[in-house]
Amino acid sequence: MGLAASSIDLLIRLRQGGFMVTPGAVIEIGAQQLSNEFLRARGRMEFLGQLFGATTKLDLPVPEATTIAGAVEPLPEMAPLARQFWEWLGFQYASIDIDGSPNSIPLDLNYDTLPDWAQQKFDVVTNFGTTEHIANQLNAFKIIHDLTAPGGIMIHAVPAQGLVNHGLLKYNPKWFWMLARSNDYRWLDLDYTSRGHITDLPDNVVEAIASHRPDIAERKAQYKVVDSELWVTFQKVRDIEFIPPLDVNTGTKTTNAALIERYWTVFAPR
Repeated sequence: MGLAASSIDLLIRLRQGGFMVTPGAVIEIGAQQLSNEFLRARGRMEFLGQLFGATTKLDLPVPEATTIAGAVEPLPEMAPLARQFWEWLGFQYASIDIDGSPNSIPLDLNYDTLPDWAQQKFDVVTNFGTTEHIANQLNAFKIIHDLTAPGGIMIHAVPAQGLVNHGLLKYNPKWFWMLARSNDYRWLDLDYTSRGHITDLPDNVVEAIASHRPDIAERKAQYKVVDSELWVTFQKVRDIEFIPPLDVNTGTKTTNAALIERYWTVFAPR
């Protein structure tokens, strides 16, 4: 995924709120590139640089607009790496990826554990459209938690609906509400965004259904898809072991000692 122009506005708010300081260290979950719309937001980018005390301009090409109304502009294969942007702001940079991105830590988020040297070493951890590609959500979000230094922030920008053939899953707000409750994260930002571009069900989905339910050829006209994202920013305020989100109402009680120990922030907060 490429960094969108809206990420600049978020970083401006976080910097002005005192939640992003330099020098510091940032790590991306999935090495990112800079989207065309990000590169075209030159005025906001320069303002962000001023807030961080950047002494030079970010010398990157500004592509011409090629968007189709409402649609997501494809990310060019040769789009600049986000490393340049983060280092320009004054951060030490790292990333986790298994796709061979230059200088990335080759960590399998489904299975691997975090190396000791990386435990709680990062002031900013970003998840710009990566964890939806991971089957083992428990391990992925534990790694994000463990990477983050106490007082550090975690930024998530993930699909909420639509994007039918993208990734392995979609997120809803409740996932993040329960995640924050379990780990006592401080909410810094929450948003639900959409370009409002309505699309049909993809042809390969319709074809796969048709072999079982032929009437999908008629029904598909009733189904419209709108691609949307959730933006969530947390601050890690407590130095505790990661606790998975638990889908029970706040205030729920249990006498099961194992559950109380495992989910103590939910059943026996202290």
